[in-house]
Amino acid sequence: MNAVQKTSDSCCGFNKARWLCIAVYLMLTVISGYIYYGVMKDLIPILLVLSLFAAVFLHGLVRYGLKNLLVFFIITWVISSFFEALSIQTGFPFGHYFYDQLAGPRIFQVPMIIMLAYFSMGYTSWMLANVLLGQYGRRISGNGLLFIPLIAAFIMVMWDVCMDPIASTIGSLWKWQDGGRYFGVPLQNYFGWFFVVYLIFQVFAFYISKFDRVDGVNKGLYLGKFFWFESVAVYAIQALTQLLDPLIQTQHLDIYGPMAMITIFTMVFVALLAGIKIYNDETGLL
Repeated sequence: MNAVQKTSDSCCGFNKARWLCIAVYLMLTVISGYIYYGVMKDLIPILLVLSLFAAVFLHGLVRYGLKNLLVFFIITWVISSFFEALSIQTGFPFGHYFYDQLAGPRIFQVPMIIMLAYFSMGYTSWMLANVLLGQYGRRISGNGLLFIPLIAAFIMVMWDVCMDPIASTIGSLWKWQDGGRYFGVPLQNYFGWFFVVYLIFQVFAFYISKFDRVDGVNKGLYLGKFFWFESVAVYAIQALTQLLDPLIQTQHLDIYGPMAMITIFTMVFVALLAGIKIYNDETGLL
């Protein structure tokens, strides 16, 4: 057990550092809707991703350890960046697009901040899939090798369904060259997303089924309900982004409004279901 885990985890899995990161993420999410101009308009998306990444990374250190977490990061980075670059050049699997107003350094025309977002929301979706199947701190085996990646892929694509029209059609963080039928986004994008994120999750599932660290010393740190509520909170905050937009914005309500409604019946539902599952669980969680 390392020093961070010793000093900051309680019997219920509550960790001040991780919840502080989540609180910062929430604060940035709320104020982001009020910033329209200047340097902060470009800086806020980066700060959002960095605070999200910090919360997720600290969580993953406890659940999987540094080595396994880095494996998850590398799998996510390699697969997502390959298909992002491929789609920019060929249109497969997401469609023809390019990154426009998203700041930061790029590799093969893909902003590096996108890879952090892939990892952060990928890990969150993975954790929620574990919650919904009651997996928690156990090693993946049997049907879980297929079902957890499958459910995690659906959960992550829900996020893209709610987020992409706002980020691309309105925000111009990336642009679709020929537009699309779903509020300016091609339907191909979502099927491509499902394929790519499922591939990420499935590769990691095969890996972690053999190398997961499930031991008596560290296991107590991630059996607390607060520990699992963290992923619910992160996903719910991401949903909050779409819910606040119709209340704050005065333009593009023809997109903001439907995205809020879709978010309620997808992301909010998943977060609520996972939260209830954790709250009612009596199979060992503290």
